[in-house]
Amino acid sequence: MRALFVLMTLTGLACASAHASLGGAPSDFGPTAARARQLAGAVPGAIPGASPANAPAPFTITETTLDSGTVVREYVGPGGTVFGVSWNGPFLPDLRTLLGERFADLKAAAGDKSRGRGQMQVNQGDLVIESNGHMRAWSGRAWLNSALPAGVAAEVVQ
Repeated sequence: MRALFVLMTLTGLACASAHASLGGAPSDFGPTAARARQLAGAVPGAIPGASPANAPAPFTITETTLDSGTVVREYVGPGGTVFGVSWNGPFLPDLRTLLGERFADLKAAAGDKSRGRGQMQVNQGDLVIESNGHMRAWSGRAWLNSALPAGVAAEVVQ
């Protein structure tokens, strides 16, 4: 089971080239995107008790439902940079598209960071990736600590 997870993680389910990704502009899923929508401007993760004067900058969440049924969310900061991504569905999304150049970090860490049946966690300081699941039930998230908007906690990436 672990070998299947690592293989699926490393290859992704599609080989579409990304126009952008984590740390860049939002991804272009091309013809694999069945539906995309922009969620309302969000300020979740605000520091409890913070006054409006020091509230975090708003960010947006782009939610895309792929033809596979997997839902991908990209968390975009005020400068247009994707600071986090998450996925949930029956199939892993193309992680090369979502992670971009950070995919190499995942590939390098895949062998020694597995936590067991379908679970993986990579924490390389700035880059954090959490993925788990099994056939027809995959979920995960990744974010860049350095790209989080001021006052926004990593927990908003769901």
